[in-house]
Amino acid sequence: MFAFTIYTVPAPIGHGLRTGDRVVVNKLSRCRTFRRGELIVFTVSGEAPAVALVGPPQELGQIVNLPGDTLCLGKTRYYIPYRCCDRCPCHDCCLYLVDTGHGKRLIHKHQIVGKAARLFQ
Repeated sequence: MFAFTIYTVPAPIGHGLRTGDRVVVNKLSRCRTFRRGELIVFTVSGEAPAVALVGPPQELGQIVNLPGDTLCLGKTRYYIPYRCCDRCPCHDCCLYLVDTGHGKRLIHKHQIVGKAARLFQ
């Protein structure tokens, strides 16, 4: 019950997921390194996910950009850092740009609940 969860896709994401599709979330995979294109579930409030029956709101998204990538918006370039800041003692404090179907959002690795995989019907 706590290691895997079924999640319903609320909005179309990428080229493969439609509204109403189901994915299974592996919560044991949250401490790994993620790759571009992978589906993840993350907490919206920014808090680290806890083992509880009722937690912070969660959202499904697909990783678009990784730490170290450079984005161009118009004529301005933005760099996704490997660490959120120099003061953070955590070795895992990197950022990812995620497409949620409603837009893109920058999230910390601490917010990731787990990797998601599509369930075929």
